[in-house]
Amino acid sequence: MTRENVERIQKKLTTMTKKWWFFLLFLFIQFIPPFVSKGYDVSKTGEIIGNILNNAVISSLDFLYPIFKIIPILLIISIFLFKDRTINLFNVYVAISYVLFAFLQSVAFTEQHGLAIITSNLIMFLIVATFWFWEAIAKENDFTTQN
Repeated sequence: MTRENVERIQKKLTTMTKKWWFFLLFLFIQFIPPFVSKGYDVSKTGEIIGNILNNAVISSLDFLYPIFKIIPILLIISIFLFKDRTINLFNVYVAISYVLFAFLQSVAFTEQHGLAIITSNLIMFLIVATFWFWEAIAKENDFTTQN
């Protein structure tokens, strides 16, 4: 992708994200009901979401917790030390983290509900991840220190 194409797309994205309906879209996403393979009573949506969060896939992956604490610290330190050479790595790391958050925190397998997904969280995390991947391409972030 040429730099001119990136700049053209970035300009369209900047214009789009300043529109009132863009924020309304995010509000509407919050009303998407969870997906539950065994069905559920809509009046118990809050309980279902709590159950999904309590039994999310991430809860069985405790070994990842230290990794996701150490890597960001190292990346932030490296941004101060190496400036522009690390920023893209940081952007990609954040994007990958959001993709993992989307699937590991929004999905659960329970006996009561089967496969259960907090659809709105999954969509929101994936949208944020997409913008971070785009940032890795567009390189618009500026992490230089201000006087």
